[in-house]
Amino acid sequence: MSRIVIFVEQTENRRLLAEWLGRYYDVAVGESVVQAKNAVPLLNEPFDLCILDGPALHHLWEWVQERKHVEQPVFLPVLLITLAADVKLLTRHLWQTVDELISKPIEKLELQARVEMLLRSRRLSLQLQAALEQERELKQLKSRFVSMVSHEFRNPLNSISGFTYLLEQHDLPSERRADFFQRIQTAVKAMTALLDDVLALGKVETGTLGANLTPMGIEPFCRELVEEIQVAMKSNHTIQIDCEDEYFTARVNEALLRQILTNLLSNAIKYSAPQSTIRLRFQSQAEAVIFQVQDEGIGISPTDRGRLFESFYRASNVGKIPGTGLGLAIVKQLVEQVGGTISVTSEINVGTTFTVTLPINQ
Repeated sequence: MSRIVIFVEQTENRRLLAEWLGRYYDVAVGESVVQAKNAVPLLNEPFDLCILDGPALHHLWEWVQERKHVEQPVFLPVLLITLAADVKLLTRHLWQTVDELISKPIEKLELQARVEMLLRSRRLSLQLQAALEQERELKQLKSRFVSMVSHEFRNPLNSISGFTYLLEQHDLPSERRADFFQRIQTAVKAMTALLDDVLALGKVETGTLGANLTPMGIEPFCRELVEEIQVAMKSNHTIQIDCEDEYFTARVNEALLRQILTNLLSNAIKYSAPQSTIRLRFQSQAEAVIFQVQDEGIGISPTDRGRLFESFYRASNVGKIPGTGLGLAIVKQLVEQVGGTISVTSEINVGTTFTVTLPINQ
């Protein structure tokens, strides 16, 4: 609700204004004798429109100027209730402080119309400012993202360039040659993984993963997905799937769910010892399905957990385990995009559990 502050000298006029406008707005009334010091702390409170009369403007014109200056570029409207004689006396303040005049005696409908027009301008100004602020944040985010991606590509590209140069040596021992080839392949895989994650992140941000909800059996979907991931990653981990109802079906966005579980399961495999056990659990509720991915891996420290979902952030204990630092950022954006939640519990050298809750339409 819009907030209006009133500084009017005459008591009865002040009461009538407050009663009338109080039907539609949040109204605050200043002191009976309006002087800048006496009106504190009301003068420091936020508001959307200030209504005052000639005597109040005489005492408060510097305050009005300052408040309008502080709010710039947002429009902070001021409405002056005045007699013609007051206008002559206050001319020196008007052009800098007042946005609209209304003459006594006041007609209620005219007052409401002028108040509404000023408040509408105020709302439009706030919306424009919010849009400009959002655009500025997006530009900063884009610049930071481009900078980070460029940096992440530079390292593997430098490796490829350097080892390719070394491979041109004709007298290079075969063992060294094989080692350099292996390092080039590793760099290429890192760049491919980064490209895949950047493309996935772009799809998330543009909403091009689709919003198609299709009925599907969750349990067979998870089993097929686990098989695909294990084959793709050449994993020898044991992945257990636990579900309360193997016949449970729900209307879900398959592409979105596939991306979320793929990222979580891939991380669980990467950061767990070979042949260890990973558990994928899901539980159905009336309006949501809960997925848990639990591993017996290296764990995540409390400090790292605070920044875990930031783009390109990697935990301090990952060592040389390859990764882009984008997987969990993608998961979090996807989950929040559909109104879900994600949480994590972890203990160093014991394991990590991610819990994702997604709203569903059965």
